[in-house]
Amino acid sequence: MTVRWQVFSTVDRKVVYETITDGAAKLETGTTDGEMVIIHESFAGAVRNLAADREFVNLLSGSEPSFADIQKVDAAELALDRIPLRTKPITAYIDHVRRSVVTVEGGLGHGSGFFISPTLIMTNFHVVENRDLVRLRLITGRKILGEVIRRHPKRDVAIIQVEPSGHLPVPLRETPVKVTEEVYAIGSPLDKSMAGTVSKGIVSKFTSNSQGLEDIQSDVDIHGGNSGGVLLDQNGNAVGISYAGIGTAEKMSVGLNFFIPIMDALDKLNLRLKSRAEPAS
Repeated sequence: MTVRWQVFSTVDRKVVYETITDGAAKLETGTTDGEMVIIHESFAGAVRNLAADREFVNLLSGSEPSFADIQKVDAAELALDRIPLRTKPITAYIDHVRRSVVTVEGGLGHGSGFFISPTLIMTNFHVVENRDLVRLRLITGRKILGEVIRRHPKRDVAIIQVEPSGHLPVPLRETPVKVTEEVYAIGSPLDKSMAGTVSKGIVSKFTSNSQGLEDIQSDVDIHGGNSGGVLLDQNGNAVGISYAGIGTAEKMSVGLNFFIPIMDALDKLNLRLKSRAEPAS
């Protein structure tokens, strides 16, 4: 099935975006109303591919942050304690790293996030959207409540604040990754029961998105639900944030996935790492 989509702006009174996506399905055995089942599943596949279209997502997110969001970001710079970078292979720290990643529960779906301080979680704007409060599920299964305190729709990033409770933050790497460097993604792909799933790949290239912002492109495997999860280097340090990918009608990744550089995310949210001379809080 091929579906042509159009986005009509009630403000501009015209079609502002148009695209085509495909979907496919088949039945292994015959069933009552099989034709309708195939049509429904094919259309669902076309919808999933539309949701993976970066230009479509950026359009719905808004070309610019709202005035309120800009005020929140610009209100005050937040300084984060500098967590020492990990130097051993990620396998030495993997249990701690997985505990740093959370599932962000939404009304019709879910996403991922990760602690960048004991009380702050990084995620995607499109995961929390304009909600003020969100429910978070730790890898242990415990649920906590978080408040969205900063968001930047254009860069598709947001910060959630939670009460102190001994949460483990991921060290943030300031130096950019390089093409062919080994990377790992952790999140909750497809279903919340898959929380803590780890996948591996390499950095494929750097590319500019439709907003003119730089993305990391990688073949590391991610799916719906990974959005907002962490991209790590081979030592378990955060280098990026999962936010978009291209897949098939069968929900399979084709190795074209996109990540927000971690330091650009901090910059857009008016966050910074403390200098080594500053006292830790």
